[in-house]
Amino acid sequence: MDTRMTQRIKTLAHELGADLVGFANIGRFDEAPIKMSPKGIMPTAKTVIVCAIHHPDAAIELEGGEHGDSQIFESYSVQYTMNTKLDHISFTIARFLDNNGYDAVPIVSSNIWRYRGYKELDAVFSPDMSHIYASVCAGLCEMGWNGLALSPEYGPRNRFVSIITDAELEPTPLLPGGTLCDMCGECIRYCPTDAYRKEVNGVKMLNIRDADGKVYTHRFANKNLWRCAWGEHFELDLDGDIPDVIDENVIIKREAEKGRRGGEMGVCLKVCVPKDLRFRDEAYSKYNRRRRLFTDPALPVSREIYDRMSCIGLQYHADRITIVSGEKLLEKGCDLTKKLPGARNVVVVSAVVPAPDQSTQTGLRGRHSWVANNAVSLGLGFANYDIAREIEKMGYSVLPNMRSLRPYVEPDIHWDLAEGDSTASMIIVTDAPLEERDWFLVQQDGEESALPLKTVLTDIAEQYGADMLGVAPVSRIDDVVAQLRPIKDGEVLFHVQDKNGIFKVFDPVVTESARKLFTPADYLEGAKSVLVIGISYPGEAARRAGREPAEAVGPFIFAQSQAQNELSMIGYEVVKALRRVGKKAVMTRDLIGMGSPISSPRGEYSSPFDCSFEAAAAGLGELTYSGSLYTEAYGVNQKFICIVTDAVLEADPVLPNTIQEDVCAACRQCIAACPMNALKEADAAEIHIDGNIFRYVPLDTASCQWASRYVLTNADGDDCLGSGLHIMPNGKVTAEQLSEGLKQRDPITKFRPGNAEKCITECPLA
Repeated sequence: MDTRMTQRIKTLAHELGADLVGFANIGRFDEAPIKMSPKGIMPTAKTVIVCAIHHPDAAIELEGGEHGDSQIFESYSVQYTMNTKLDHISFTIARFLDNNGYDAVPIVSSNIWRYRGYKELDAVFSPDMSHIYASVCAGLCEMGWNGLALSPEYGPRNRFVSIITDAELEPTPLLPGGTLCDMCGECIRYCPTDAYRKEVNGVKMLNIRDADGKVYTHRFANKNLWRCAWGEHFELDLDGDIPDVIDENVIIKREAEKGRRGGEMGVCLKVCVPKDLRFRDEAYSKYNRRRRLFTDPALPVSREIYDRMSCIGLQYHADRITIVSGEKLLEKGCDLTKKLPGARNVVVVSAVVPAPDQSTQTGLRGRHSWVANNAVSLGLGFANYDIAREIEKMGYSVLPNMRSLRPYVEPDIHWDLAEGDSTASMIIVTDAPLEERDWFLVQQDGEESALPLKTVLTDIAEQYGADMLGVAPVSRIDDVVAQLRPIKDGEVLFHVQDKNGIFKVFDPVVTESARKLFTPADYLEGAKSVLVIGISYPGEAARRAGREPAEAVGPFIFAQSQAQNELSMIGYEVVKALRRVGKKAVMTRDLIGMGSPISSPRGEYSSPFDCSFEAAAAGLGELTYSGSLYTEAYGVNQKFICIVTDAVLEADPVLPNTIQEDVCAACRQCIAACPMNALKEADAAEIHIDGNIFRYVPLDTASCQWASRYVLTNADGDDCLGSGLHIMPNGKVTAEQLSEGLKQRDPITKFRPGNAEKCITECPLA
């Protein structure tokens, strides 16, 4: 039992923002169905780590309501930030374990699941593993009758994430069960779809056997999850008639007839408060409130809170924090007390969104803007949520994510922006008696250091989570592009727009274009250097993707997409650092333009080979036959982002390409495993980079995307999510074939297809 590592993980989790951390030995999952169990995902697992963060109370107690009101909310949208925050926690802890010699598989917070039963698993909406059940196994919670996990501290106002590892960590004692839910019946009375009285098939039992042989039993309602998902997941109108019998066909029909209204605050979450925590305050809300620390509003706020705001803002990419009094907003006609009783102030957390340089080609500006906006959105969301929780911990009430207040607040926050730049902000309403303040978190320009600029940038990248940073001179990238253009320029690319929304039959519009490769000068006139930043993801997520017995592809999808999110935030900080010393910088996930986006339940993410040539040119690793990059430390389990700058930086030497001769030439597993035969070894070419020779196996992008972007064959991982659609093109992919195939996509699952690209998951270098 590694007690020291247990404590290190607890410390890291709390530093990342976890409110609760628990550990379950793997034996506690013995009764879990193997297809959705940690042992099924990772047979060598010894421990499951579970982290929880909690909903700000006011967002639950003041917003939403019974029936249709539950689809009207503002601050409660912080739940989406909570999911991305949990993803950051899970991914970071798994990388920490991976870098300390343990295998680890991070599990996504939400949105990757099997909608229907799969093989012997008859559950619907089944995730790779249940965080709710895992929280009980890890001693954090008990099950409530409503199927939510109740913690002694927050009741059901928690969201969870899990990490599976072969580290043997000290287990958290289990809660006895049956002590938190007193069957008050609030969830039954207020459920807008009557999910606890209609289509309930008895009782579910969660049995956990601890190491001493004692069995802990938790009972809860076995409700119809399609009914439960009517408003919250499928966003159907809760004010309309709701059928007595609901299944997926009923939902598809209603989506087609009336469309979506919008998401729902789970009423079972809103009304449920354990007996020892609940109290009534009719002047505040007609629903139960949670007992917690409350501070006398007549007392001054501790000065510590301003320091905590600054630290959180810096950690999550904010540039400025502004506190505006309720009195000033009232003069503009905005009464904060109508949002939050006793509200006194708003806290505005802001950041500059750097625009691409004016010299950036119009068609490439979106590449920089997407990354920059993603970084700012994630960072400000985290800062907004964490600052709100810090204020709440001091005994005050908060409503984060108050976007409706922007017209009242933003006009008075003046910026001196560079041409094209914009700003973004998040707003918290609080009853804390804060002082009016307005401060910048970093020096805006002229930052100087005795260290070389490359060293400064490397330190910043590593501080925010990067594993590697390399530099290529622009001339090196230009030479690579010149060699690739005869092979890739002019390649036909397809683009698809769905005229219908999610959960409706696919109605595709397919267009095509010709691929064009780009050089750094296309992004930035006067470009001198290209920085390539890399981040690894736990290799076990790739090695176990789609493997028996669980056949889970979710952890691999999560690792790929989350690595991209982390890179956005790292790259954003490096761009800001370059701008502070007067240099220009433009970010992109795919500088040369060789990439091929991958579809996933988390949106599109960059393919495993995006930025591979750029990374090889920056001396970070060697090319493989699949087109991905190999590094000695992480195999092929990393992703990259590029920054083009006019700063002259010391270039890194290109590594000699030995892996192709030592492994790829004899293996060729990526070529054999591709379900589309998209890697064309017969057309292989030599690419010379600074005196080193790399063998490039061209990819037929249209064939690759048939499976990886448009998911028309389930053989690349979507079969493991239960997809039965398996169409192969008749010869060369055409727009007509693609359109006809997309029309056959499942309306329920088309929004969340899954891929675990076999060119990576079957590669021994993973």
